[in-house]
Parts: sequence; C-alpha cells; structure tokens
Amino acid sequence: MVPFDAQHIDFIRSAAGSDRYAEYLKRILTELVDINTAPGPDPAANAAREQAMLDLIEREIREITDGQAACERPPVDPAIAAEAAYSFPGYAADACGHVLPPETIYAGRTNFLAFVPGGDGSTDPAAILHAHTDVVSPWFPSRVEGGRVYGRGAADDKAQIAILLAQLRLLRELAEHTGRQPRRGFVIQLALDEEIGGNGSVSLARDPRFAGLPVLMLDATDLVPYCAHRGAVYYRCRISASSHPRTTALEIFPYVVMELEAEGRRIEAETNCPLFTQAHVQINQGILGPFGTHSGSVCDHVAFQITAGSPAGAHRLQGLVEEKVHEALEDYFCLYRDKNRETDPATGRPKVLRHFELQSSPETGPGDLRLDVWGKGGHMAAVKECDNAITKAAYLLAGTLQAFSTRCETCVHIRFANSHDGRHRRQVVLEGGLGFTPSHQMPALQQRLAMAARRGVMKYCRLRNLPFEESMIRTTFERLHNDAYADSPESAPMQAFKAAFDALGEPWPEPMAWQTSCDARIYHHHGHPVAIIGAGKLEACHSDAEYVDIPDVQKCLAITTLATWALTG
Repeated sequence: MVPFDAQHIDFIRSAAGSDRYAEYLKRILTELVDINTAPGPDPAANAAREQAMLDLIEREIREITDGQAACERPPVDPAIAAEAAYSFPGYAADACGHVLPPETIYAGRTNFLAFVPGGDGSTDPAAILHAHTDVVSPWFPSRVEGGRVYGRGAADDKAQIAILLAQLRLLRELAEHTGRQPRRGFVIQLALDEEIGGNGSVSLARDPRFAGLPVLMLDATDLVPYCAHRGAVYYRCRISASSHPRTTALEIFPYVVMELEAEGRRIEAETNCPLFTQAHVQINQGILGPFGTHSGSVCDHVAFQITAGSPAGAHRLQGLVEEKVHEALEDYFCLYRDKNRETDPATGRPKVLRHFELQSSPETGPGDLRLDVWGKGGHMAAVKECDNAITKAAYLLAGTLQAFSTRCETCVHIRFANSHDGRHRRQVVLEGGLGFTPSHQMPALQQRLAMAARRGVMKYCRLRNLPFEESMIRTTFERLHNDAYADSPESAPMQAFKAAFDALGEPWPEPMAWQTSCDARIYHHHGHPVAIIGAGKLEACHSDAEYVDIPDVQKCLAITTLATWALTG
C-alpha cells in the first residue's frame, strides 16, 4: 500500500470539499440523472438512452484527461446466458414471463471502459473503479434543493459515476499543483443491468485483461466501506383460480403473501454468520399485478374493488369490512410497526400519512367498495424502515375474507380497482425478493419459498372449503439470484479504504456485511479482491423521493481518490 504525502492529503481534502467541486458535482449529476436509463421492453429505446448517457460521460472524460484516457464500449457477451450469475431481464418479459435471448435484449447496448494512464505510461491498469449505469423504474428527472439532488438514480448509482468523473479532475489538478500522479493507471468500468442481477458485470468480469485486479465498487453505502454483502433471490408467483369459477386469484394472494412473510421471519431467526446479522435478512413483495415497479423496490400503493356475492352481503359490506380492516391493521402493526408514528428523516413528516381509505363505489355496482392501501416505498434492503403496501393489503384483505367466510351467508370477491378487462380475475402475478446471508444456501431457500407460497394457497382453500389444485400456484426464480459473498477485511481494496480514512482522520468502522447486494459478488467469484463504498443512503434508493446530499458526495470523492492513489501510486 502506497503511503500518502501530507501535501497530497491536504490538497485532496481541500479541493474535494470546495464550493467549486460542489457545483461541478451538482451539474454533472443532474445531467446524468436527466437521462433516463431505466430499461424497458424496447431494446432499441434502451440502447438509445444508454448510449446518450455514455456519450456525455465519454465527452467529459476526454475533456478532463485531454484525450489521454482510452474509452471503449464493449458489447454484452451473449455467452453470459450460460453463466450461473446470469439473470433474465424481467423488464423484457412478456405477459407469460418469457424473455428474449440476450443477443436480442442487448443488441446495440454496451458497457463502458475508460483506461486512465498512470505516470509510468503503462497501459495495464492496476485497479478497477466500478459503478453501474442503470436505474430502477419509474424514472423521474432531477431537482436541486440546496445541497441535495433528487431524481431517479441520484444516489443509486449516478452519484457514484459523478464521483469517478470528479476524481479524474481532482487527480489532474493534483498533478498540476504538485507534479505528482499515481505511478500506475486504472480502468473505470461502467456496467449496465446491475439492478436486475448484474448481467453487464457478468460480461465485464469475463474479460481476461482485468483478471485478478482489485476492485473499488461504488454504490450507495452511506460512506461505509464493506467487504461482504447479503445475497438476494427474486421470486415470481403465478397465482391462479384454476378450475374454481367463483374464486378470483386476488382472493388467494393475501394468504400467499402472509406465508412468504412468515417464512422470511423463520429464515431471519435462523441466521448466524460472521460479518452478518439478522438485519441482513429481508423479504419484500415488490409487484402485484399492475401495482409496484420492481422486485427490489418496496411498493407504496395498491387499490382494490370489493364486491359482495349477494344483496344481503352488500347490505352489510361496508360496516363489516371497515371493522375487519381496522382489526387487521392492528395485527399488521404488531409485526411491522405503525409507520404513521415514525418520522421520515428525508421529509420530517410521518413515513405514512394514512394507511388506507375505504369508500363506496356505486358506479361499479351496488354496495361495491374501493380499498386503497398506502405505504412508504424505498429499497428492498430498507423494507423494515419502509412500509410495504402489498404486505399491508394482504393482512387487511385476509381479515375481510375471513370475516365473510365465518360470519356471513355470502362471500366477497376482490379485483383490482379500475380494472375492467378481467385480465387478473383468473390469474395474478406476485413478484418479490428475499435477502439472505451465507447461513443459508440459495437452492434450499428457493424450495422453502415455493413451499411457503403453496401453503398459502392451501390455507385459502381450507378457508373456502375448496379442493387444492397444483395449478393454483407456480413459483419460479428465473430473475435476480445474487449469492452472498464475504471477502477479507484485510484485502487490498479494504486496506486502501482504511488508509484513506486514516489520512482524512475519519474513524474506521468495524467491518461487517452490507445489507443489500450488488455486483461485488460477481467479481469476488471471478477471483478479484473487492470492496464497496459510495455516497447516498440505502433507504432513499429506489424510493419516490430518491436523493443524495452533495456534501456526502464530496466526502466520498476525497475517500475514493485517496484509495485509488493507495492502489496505484
């Protein structure tokens, strides 16, 4: 590890914390955020938006380095489909969950490389600096309020790209003022599709030019360095009414969700692994039919239409539903807390302003009710600090169904609000994810999740006195499937971060695993020592108010610049 000169430390600390770097970071970050890189079903449209952002990045790099950095845009290797880490891009799936082959999905789309030379003139990099270019849906543009930048990707992960660009400026200025620059060069790698499982990094990690290099991976860790992260597996439950004509799929979903949540709590209680705690285990319901955007995002709103199966039931519907919803909400609070009583640190207001609204809906039928359920969105890894509307709705609807099954002569039927085409009447898809630690192996967890979903359907069938049919539930795991990983706290990237913390007088935190997952495990499994750091709070990522604070970005700039110097100087 290369020791730092006090003059270099002072220059980097002062410049990174200056107003001019604050303004530069704001400018380049808002430009990056304002290019929508949330992938959708049209490969050509994805390619056009991604290449527009890479054009901006390449222009900036060439200007900063006076053309000395060599830039490449390597295509995604279709051979990644044979890799265990390959994830089917769910954004390109049809209604049945089928996806196109990678050569079609990734046509015209590329990763990005920038080879930054060192003082020795060598073209062989000594380290990899990594970030990702994609963001989750829905995209929304930037907004600046004082020292805070809002927008999709502001923290995850475009603040980190802005840091890499600012680092090039800072290293250039350091060379101009002191005559010193890192002896060896490094390569900036920007990968696509991190959010769906890391396919861009799977392709980059296959490149023999970078075999074994230490990796500084930039992601929104709130300035905490990590050498391990939890795993994650996404599931897709197709819930079907099958041959039962008087049942809708939405009447079954609450029991599937509640069994999945209960299995998640059992897995959490079983967790015991060095660097990890039970907080690294999360289960999240991300998408239900038309509601929700991503398996790894907490859903903040769902809406249903509730209809009684007979005039007598309709007469009693509103009073009984309201009574049972309030009772079920108290049960929900016992497990997930009342987030109306907790303050959102980003807004200063309650995390959830109201939990539900129940109102009559005579335009759809006599006695019909509309139930809206609200929560607080955010990143799956922060689900316990958020409030999942899908999970909450499961409790509220299960209470309603139970009441009508045991206390009335009729039953109720549930469908999505504003849904008139009957598309979800017979089948509905629930998508979510489970975060886990090395205490559990992924195949065993997949089996447990599938069995939990099956138990949920069987519970519904018992409630309604219906025969269970295997076709009522099908759980698959073709989407993101990230292994947990743990590297040594003594690895070169972690020691580079520690040297930077020491140089800046920052307290070094006790090493532990990150509560989410990223592409670090891909490089680790390909033989790279890798550690993660970045600006931005995890609970803000994937939320409808995603943001990053520029002073934190500046602080991360100083840390990563010194860490890069430690690995290449």
